[in-house]
Amino acid sequence: MSLEAKDLRENDPEELKRTLRKLEEDLFKHKLKKTTSQLENTMLIRSTRRDIARVQTVLAERSRGVQATPPAAGTAEKKET
Repeated sequence: MSLEAKDLRENDPEELKRTLRKLEEDLFKHKLKKTTSQLENTMLIRSTRRDIARVQTVLAERSRGVQATPPAAGTAEKKET
């Protein structure tokens, strides 16, 4: 369950904070399971850490008042002449 930044930007700050709290709890549980050798898929730790970073990035953008970045010039649709 990987979160995408564009989907996160649609959420309000309170929802993002709840999501962040849940992800931090999940990360703690994954680390605990890894320590006790009960975690079968260690990739869960990496993906959870990255999801936390995505949520924190969106929250930081909101606090600074930064809007979502437009697509790169190369990926924009070409105008017909």
